[in-house]
Amino acid sequence: MASGMQPVLSAKDGAKNNALRANATPLPEQGCRKKRILHVEFDRTLLATRHALLETAGCEVVSCFHGMAAREVAAGSMEFDLFLVGHAASVEERSNLVSWMKAHFPKVAIVALRSRDTDGSPGGDVNVTSDPEELLKAILDILRI
Repeated sequence: MASGMQPVLSAKDGAKNNALRANATPLPEQGCRKKRILHVEFDRTLLATRHALLETAGCEVVSCFHGMAAREVAAGSMEFDLFLVGHAASVEERSNLVSWMKAHFPKVAIVALRSRDTDGSPGGDVNVTSDPEELLKAILDILRI
């Protein structure tokens, strides 16, 4: 997202920055830039926080509040590399959503979050706690970053 506080670079500065970037060692999250994630959450605060976390890691993120919105977006024309299902809804609601995702998009990886290690969670391809570091590691591993 662009900020009004970002400096405007001249063409000369842009070429210089591109040359510097070409010689720089890529950061792990830079490999995720073209990967698209459909993020489903059931709590608005968690939705905003995780959306920002994933965008900061360089991913393209489409966030949906609740499963019905996610079903509509997923069934649209966009392709996704990964589905992320938050933990704030009931296990039954999350399980139904994960089952739907698996049935309609069998080749897309699903990460299902749980609030702590002892929580039950739907059968995603990967089940991780909601800890931001663990979540990012799992996502970057799945996307082979």
